[in-house]
Amino acid sequence: MKEDCREEMRCIGMRIAGFRKIRNLTQAELADKLFISKKYLSHIESASANKTISLPLLIRISRVLDVELALLTDIDGVYKSDLKNFWSDMKDTFAEIKKLNDDMDRMLDQLERADKIFSGKTKE
Repeated sequence: MKEDCREEMRCIGMRIAGFRKIRNLTQAELADKLFISKKYLSHIESASANKTISLPLLIRISRVLDVELALLTDIDGVYKSDLKNFWSDMKDTFAEIKKLNDDMDRMLDQLERADKIFSGKTKE
């Protein structure tokens, strides 16, 4: 890989790895879904071994990970400490979403219990 785009490829690779982890996929699982080898995916994620990524493969990755292509490739100004902040923000966002989902599950359980009580299906 030419040095002039190595840093950008590293950023894209880190984003792919981050979204893969958020989706709870191993490298092997994602590679299988993309019909590529785990070794090739590993090289993409680490931007190592002079591997490049084609646009069609990048599009497939965005689709499989259900991530906007622009989010994977918008690398302007996103380097080193910015990546750390980006992933920290993403982690916080997903933690909030998980908490909201957990709260919603508790509310649905309470509604189901109330429905049973008021419809006479159970005695509580």
